[in-house]
Amino acid sequence: MSSPDSPGTRALRVIREIGWPRLLVTVLVVLVLSTLCVIAGRWQYGRYVTKADALAAYHAAQALPPAQVEDVAPPADTARDAAAALPDGAEWRTVGVTGTIDPGSLTALRNRPVDSAAALQYLAWMHLDDGAVVLVNLGWSTVEDEQATTAALTATIPSGEVTLTGTMRAFERDDGKRGGGATRITPAQMPDPGSRHVVPGYVVAADRCALLCGTDSPLAAVPLPTLDLGPHLSYAWQWWAFSLMVPVGAWILTRRDLEMKRAAEGVVTPAPAPRPRRRRAPTDEEIEDAL
Repeated sequence: MSSPDSPGTRALRVIREIGWPRLLVTVLVVLVLSTLCVIAGRWQYGRYVTKADALAAYHAAQALPPAQVEDVAPPADTARDAAAALPDGAEWRTVGVTGTIDPGSLTALRNRPVDSAAALQYLAWMHLDDGAVVLVNLGWSTVEDEQATTAALTATIPSGEVTLTGTMRAFERDDGKRGGGATRITPAQMPDPGSRHVVPGYVVAADRCALLCGTDSPLAAVPLPTLDLGPHLSYAWQWWAFSLMVPVGAWILTRRDLEMKRAAEGVVTPAPAPRPRRRRAPTDEEIEDAL
């Protein structure tokens, strides 16, 4: 049988003062908030891992020597297969492309800002010697005079074989827009390539299009995105710390409310009894002095 001052008795007395309904609600709220914090931390950590993998892949690919696009990303049988996936290690590779640009496939993508400025990015199919095609991002220009830019490019794109270098990128997810409203770099938003063999990815031209489209070309090379890890790992640790702080905060608030309730009812909480001091055994010198 528990004594009146045992820990179990004190805990039951506190629970009765708080009330079972309030106690259950408090526990439920603590569990829900802690779980949400853990989930948010896992989501932030997942974003950190994704960015870390992308950054590692970028550095690994950029360290490799340039290669022909057909060797890095062999053409797929259909445009649908090409849009499915880029071979492992192919993205961010520096590649060379030799072929003929199809001026009739020139497409201006909207809502593609560059350096926070409103811009249009121009894409075109490039036919390779083996009959395959690869999508090339030729460059970007401002949106002020789209018709004049498109007309100038169509007139200045060389009709013969050209060679360019660029960076291999994976196709973007199709958002369903077509024609003049195209916004994503994917075969689905481009004109028919005229070939069943499509390179599974596109090439961002590293050289200014003036090298291909004439010295008066209005296009500038599209800069590659800046990759960094961001603050996601620190955010993850913060959310996990919050998950541990929730029950501590709930206990502090509950204890404060309980003390305020006791004070309002005039109940004085007895101070804990002092622990008895253990007597020290006398030394031999103290015994001799006493005798």
